Amino acid sequence: MPPELHDRVARLVTALDRMTPEERTEAIANEVIETGGTWQTPPMSGRSCFVISLHGIEVPGFDADGAAMHWHIDARSAIGGWPHPDHNPNLRRAQLEWAQMALFIGAEDLRRQAAAIAMLWSTSQMVRDAARLYLEQPGAAA
Repeated sequence: MPPELHDRVARLVTALDRMTPEERTEAIANEVIETGGTWQTPPMSGRSCFVISLHGIEVPGFDADGAAMHWHIDARSAIGGWPHPDHNPNLRRAQLEWAQMALFIGAEDLRRQAAAIAMLWSTSQMVRDAARLYLEQPGAAA
């Protein structure tokens, strides 16, 4: 992705992070209109889906909000994901959506894994001990 496009996508994604799903859909639709992307709605007959193609990222969705969510997630990944955890409660929904899709896991699995990571991370000595124990096992990757 060229730097100027990366910067535009990064600004858009940062704004989308703080929006409701309805606001996000409208903002992406406006960006499609302003920049020449495409927004394909399914035909009235037959089974199909919405497709958004914007800034080199093309995603499907069962409905407009679903396609907008997938575009937001793929765009977040294209600019490098979340550089670090952000504890702003206004960003929580966007972080969880991205994590679930990036890791391909359900909400409950994500919650359990995050709890285990948080518990381990909170005690750095425990993490070091676990890593040392793992590396002492035969066949462990160094």
